[in-house]
Amino acid sequence: MLQNKNLPIKIGTVLGTTLGIVVVCIGIIRYKTGMIVRNEQTLNYVYWTIFAFSVFFAVSRYRKLDPSSFSLRQTVKIGLLAGLLSGALYTIYIIILNNYIVPDLSSQVVEYYKQELASNSSELSKEDIIDSIAVTELNPAIRGFIYIFVCMVFGTLYSILSTIVLKRFHIFHIK
Repeated sequence: MLQNKNLPIKIGTVLGTTLGIVVVCIGIIRYKTGMIVRNEQTLNYVYWTIFAFSVFFAVSRYRKLDPSSFSLRQTVKIGLLAGLLSGALYTIYIIILNNYIVPDLSSQVVEYYKQELASNSSELSKEDIIDSIAVTELNPAIRGFIYIFVCMVFGTLYSILSTIVLKRFHIFHIK
């Protein structure tokens, strides 16, 4: 057994970087296909599913590699780092996309929302559309920092849940 105090940090760093690359690739796909302008969220749901399973896998891997120091305190480091790094990489991407590649992207998305609001054919309520417009009109860096915070919260929650499941139910027995 490794008993390496830096192991959760290493695992969280690798996981966060990998998830960051995945979410940036999804962002590129959403932009290139026009999904971002049409507010199609399917790939976002795929990403959050990958995120949850990846954190669970990373926590279970940590338990297997270093069972003597497996604790909630250590596993939370994995989730926090995964959320921080993946969110930071995506934030860099959206800042570059919105400020340098397509400076009018936010206005295109807002225009789409306004058309949806006028047509009354949207699946979203008027309040949801108005809230979406308000968020879209925020500075990309501010949206990015909100996204980083959300990623860190979900990373922490997923790591806590994973730790509880692995400790309570003895899933994936150590061999």
